[in-house]
Amino acid sequence: MLLEISLRLVLCVSAGAGFIHPSKLIYRYYPELIPIKQASILNTDSTYDVLILSCSVLHKDWVDIVKEMNACIQVPKGFNQVKIYNASGVGHGSRDNLVKYDLLRDKHFDAVIYYDAINDSRLNNCPANVFKDDYSHYEWYDEINTITRHKEMDITVLPFFYDWMKIKWKAAFDKDAYIPKHFALRPEWLQYGSDLKSVHCYERNLKQVMDEAKEQHARFLYFTFAYYLPVDYSLPKFKNKTLDYNFCDHSRETEIWGTGANVKRFIDTINVSSKAWVEPYPNARWIDLNAHYPKGGKYFADVCHFSPEGIREFAGMVCGEVK
Repeated sequence: MLLEISLRLVLCVSAGAGFIHPSKLIYRYYPELIPIKQASILNTDSTYDVLILSCSVLHKDWVDIVKEMNACIQVPKGFNQVKIYNASGVGHGSRDNLVKYDLLRDKHFDAVIYYDAINDSRLNNCPANVFKDDYSHYEWYDEINTITRHKEMDITVLPFFYDWMKIKWKAAFDKDAYIPKHFALRPEWLQYGSDLKSVHCYERNLKQVMDEAKEQHARFLYFTFAYYLPVDYSLPKFKNKTLDYNFCDHSRETEIWGTGANVKRFIDTINVSSKAWVEPYPNARWIDLNAHYPKGGKYFADVCHFSPEGIREFAGMVCGEVK
């Protein structure tokens, strides 16, 4: 008992876990879920509840997608109002969206909007023998996988703490165990990004999300990923702001995901392949937003993040499909 109490206190101080409910540590990774978990969401009332699963492109601190969508969305027939819940997170990819949707299993949404494709490309920038299908070659996912795997955490933290310390030990002493954190990549590993190892992982994660949406009787709207990489793009031009992007505080160089060619090829592969993944689901629709979204710096702050005019354009196109 003394050991259990001591380890819970260590986790409280070092990781921010709750003493009584250590399993709530997961919400330190996904704080955007907290207000959604606190809401009453049913698919049997007169409110049309919409969940957004995406990355930083739609994160609330970077754009106000809920405000923009509320300004143009039409209330579907048979409902009195629409309520939009934004679960987008900075740096999040398909595995995050799978974990988050599973954490929201007790909520019953009428529709799920899925918009994500770029962050999984970052996971390819490592040798094949380092890459892991569950993305545990990135410390963020190794930690998340460990939290979600230990269902007994609120009863005892002993097994979890053992695995948690193994992660910390590996991060400290095995320099080839993990790809670097979000805003840095190992230059000598960029060459490996041409092998699109994470495509099948993205497919698997997406299909599991769609399986759950089907079980929940929720409409699933998959939008292909819009991006803009100027033909004259280079890192020096980006840093000197001589490209035609509408630069802002959250503009990011393409190189945080990999080389421009590899990032482009990954997004193109997902955009094309996703049609075959989505269309067999009777509750799902595949919408080729990228093909119809206008390209140019007027609409983009970097390769994927939108300018203010770009997010309005995006909201209008998405709202046209929520009906």
